[in-house]
Amino acid sequence: MTVPTCDDLRIGGTLSATGISGGVSINGTAYSVTDWSQVFGTVGMSGRAVEVFGRPGSVLAGDMLPNSRFPTLNLAILDRNQTGGLTEPTSEEQKQANTDAFLAIAASRNPVPLEVDMPDGTKRFLLVQNLDAAPIRQPRRLRTISVPLYAQWGLWREGGQQSSDVISGADTLVVAGAEEIYDPVLTFAAAGTFTHTGLGWAIQATAGTFPLIVDLGNRTVTQGGSPAPNRIRRTVIAGQGRIWGWFEVGNNAVNSSSSVTVTWRDQYQ
Repeated sequence: MTVPTCDDLRIGGTLSATGISGGVSINGTAYSVTDWSQVFGTVGMSGRAVEVFGRPGSVLAGDMLPNSRFPTLNLAILDRNQTGGLTEPTSEEQKQANTDAFLAIAASRNPVPLEVDMPDGTKRFLLVQNLDAAPIRQPRRLRTISVPLYAQWGLWREGGQQSSDVISGADTLVVAGAEEIYDPVLTFAAAGTFTHTGLGWAIQATAGTFPLIVDLGNRTVTQGGSPAPNRIRRTVIAGQGRIWGWFEVGNNAVNSSSSVTVTWRDQYQ
């Protein structure tokens, strides 16, 4: 495959609805990507089982979801700081400080963003975890490291501001990107039924306390940050084995009997 020409690659930081703040550039003067070929690739789709929320050991089979991705970062750790100068007294101490800073992020127990600047100026990211970093090599005093990463959700998500649309009545929800959206979040303001009239699936929120948040990617239903069991009913699509919804790339004909805010990020292989 053709590897995109990218301006920057960052790891770490904090993900919010408006994008990723913070993080460390790993393709600049402190670090340099030595091999881009193991960052990108095609993950494809798989009918892998999905864990049932609140029921350890129980899974749902049949839903087509993105495969996990296993990118590898091949980096040279350099002897300058992020602006090309020295923060430490010597270049060797700067190299060690850069090493410590990177490993502190890579060793995080929680997934961290890996964000890339695309040639068209947009951003895409994965949420990754370090599997087991290889030993640091130092040929001719140039430190290199190969870091295998794991992204449970293998599709690249659009960075920056997430997409959002409020649906009340018949409407058209427009998805850009290149892949179907399997992890949108539906926030019900009141009891009602959200229907994808084109694909045939529907989710009904029953009476109770609102807002009610239905996360189609994580297969969870919450209210006020706590699980909300028995609050939704789903329409099964005959012959497909699906009991959760998704959106296609392009125009999606939808309808809702109550106000539902749909949030998502466009996605790519």
